Amino acid sequence: MKTIIKNAFLIGAVTLAVASCGENSWNDTYLPGFEGDKGFTDVQTLEYTLTDADYKRIADNKANSAIAKAAGLSKELKAVGTLHYLTQQISADVYIPNLLNDSTFQYFTLTDGSAINVTYNVAENLPAEMIGMNAASTYTVSKADYQKAYDSETDYAESFSPLAPASSNVPKLLAANFPNATAGSYVVVNYNNSDSEPVFQKTPFEETDVIKPTLKKGDEINASGIVTGICAQGFVLTDKGGSILVYFGSSYDLKAYSIGDQVTVKGTIDSYNKGLQIKGSTASVKKADVVDVAYPDPKVYTGAEMDQAILRSADELGVYCEITGKVTIANEGKNYNVAVDGAQTAEGSLYQLTDDQKKLFKDGDTYKICGYFLSVTSTGKPKKPKYFNVLVTDAKPVTKATRSAMTRAANIPSKGVNALYMYDGSNWKVASDAVVLQPSDYAMMGISGGYLTADQAASFIPRFMEVNYPYAAKDAKKYVVYAVKDGFMTEEYTFNGSVWENSISNEGVVTLTRQFVRRDGKWFMDPSITLTLPSGRNQATSTWFFQTCVDWIRDNIQNGAAYITSYGNNEYYCGTSAFEGNIDLRPNKAVGQYAAGYEGMSDDEIVALMKKRFETEVCPGALSVLYPNLEPAPGVEPTVTINFSVYTGSKASYTIIYKVVGKAKFEFVSCTWNQ
Repeated sequence: MKTIIKNAFLIGAVTLAVASCGENSWNDTYLPGFEGDKGFTDVQTLEYTLTDADYKRIADNKANSAIAKAAGLSKELKAVGTLHYLTQQISADVYIPNLLNDSTFQYFTLTDGSAINVTYNVAENLPAEMIGMNAASTYTVSKADYQKAYDSETDYAESFSPLAPASSNVPKLLAANFPNATAGSYVVVNYNNSDSEPVFQKTPFEETDVIKPTLKKGDEINASGIVTGICAQGFVLTDKGGSILVYFGSSYDLKAYSIGDQVTVKGTIDSYNKGLQIKGSTASVKKADVVDVAYPDPKVYTGAEMDQAILRSADELGVYCEITGKVTIANEGKNYNVAVDGAQTAEGSLYQLTDDQKKLFKDGDTYKICGYFLSVTSTGKPKKPKYFNVLVTDAKPVTKATRSAMTRAANIPSKGVNALYMYDGSNWKVASDAVVLQPSDYAMMGISGGYLTADQAASFIPRFMEVNYPYAAKDAKKYVVYAVKDGFMTEEYTFNGSVWENSISNEGVVTLTRQFVRRDGKWFMDPSITLTLPSGRNQATSTWFFQTCVDWIRDNIQNGAAYITSYGNNEYYCGTSAFEGNIDLRPNKAVGQYAAGYEGMSDDEIVALMKKRFETEVCPGALSVLYPNLEPAPGVEPTVTINFSVYTGSKASYTIIYKVVGKAKFEFVSCTWNQ
């Protein structure tokens, strides 16, 4: 159950004190950079609730990072940005002021005398493991990592497998990429995994020498060679004689063949747009081994040479070429054209790009493109040759870092995996106490984005845990790691015997409101607070406060348990009742509970004693438990004002005031029941 506690606006005295200063003294203490505008003031009293983004700002703030590092709390601070609540270690009084003073904060321009009542979430007794998990880094296994796992730049798969298991390779990757990790560090690792072993065949293969310029439409061909180019509707086959497109059309399976495959194709020669091709839809294709592809030196076409090339009159084989020009993407990403300097008519057209090939290009950038000049497309009325069609094998931005060229790798069935690893001071190991949601789990939940919102997590995770842990014992606990929009979050779930509950958010997170004031160019938490304790059952704030009083009596007063009723939620040492949300000052009830404590006393004496006990013992004791870090602030004499109800047969309302004289020390000032 969440508890909500609020302060009153106790800024008036501070505002008046600042207002009595001279104009120059006001502005002389303002932030650097504003000295030029001595007349600028913006004094406001506001209410503000921290957003998820604010917790991230608190965690990322440079001043806060320095404070946390000096205190050895860097992990705890980082976790705040993920969890979206503060903790006992990352306290509001230390870390919120730097948020308010951050130039990204929306009320950054407020001046001295301003006050903001900040509402925020805070968790007490947060498990250290949960803090560490929410401070976890993320790591995605790369192609180079897989190549290292298979100890080959050619014979590998972009997935772990029985041949290269994740269990032995991930710890080595983490050790190499996180050399400064300390004990208790966590990393969420994203990788692919397969139960199948990749097969790298090593059978003899003899290339033919039959792909010749003399081929013509209708010829039968039986060619053995290497796949040297891939497009969305076929592949380029190269043997000792030359290169030709094997065209399948829209039915082509991109996963069927990869660059470097040794294949034998038996089929019929066809042609299209002055380019020879093999009719793949009627051909038989057999794969043998996989080898490295060594491309010949490309024929470099200038713009003028492209103008001549598109005028060819006969069907020709593919020519391995290079062109350089500005890429334009049009027709909703369907057409990728290349403007080459010096070309008067011809324009490069990138032929049937795959989705991976499209990722190589950005509209408006200039590229050096290698591939096969396959055919010519005519346009206009009457039709005239225009497009110089190129099946791409490689592309490099001319003015930017080279993008990865297409490479070969074994295709094996695999699935994405998310895993949480922990460093124990010596080795990286899978975090056995964590349940990590997998990409397949989000799909089962009907989540298309691959991450959960807060509402989705609250709805889906209990059901997920029920399905996956149907025989859990009562009070069993699990840390659940799941993806959110900006990373990963870990929450503790506990099985209560019927359902899985978020045990931290549901029971351990309290919503507080604290006042921050701006003095001398800085923000401070002003400890002066007001508590209003409404009378009645199930009043969260009253239950929270008065139960603390009852517990304090049990733990600190001689024979304290004797004053407490069998229900444990009200007592007659001073009359506090968490059940009714008030103070019960009926003397007959006090005597009925513990007669020995009031032997020989009149009703008036009993009531006076109970009042005195509340004023000087119980209430200050409860406040010290509830506010262990509350202490005077520089230049401020903080107070605690409590509005509460008393029952004597009828109800009456009173106010009691304390002065904060030290850390968690409260001195009684007055109570209206004495007037």
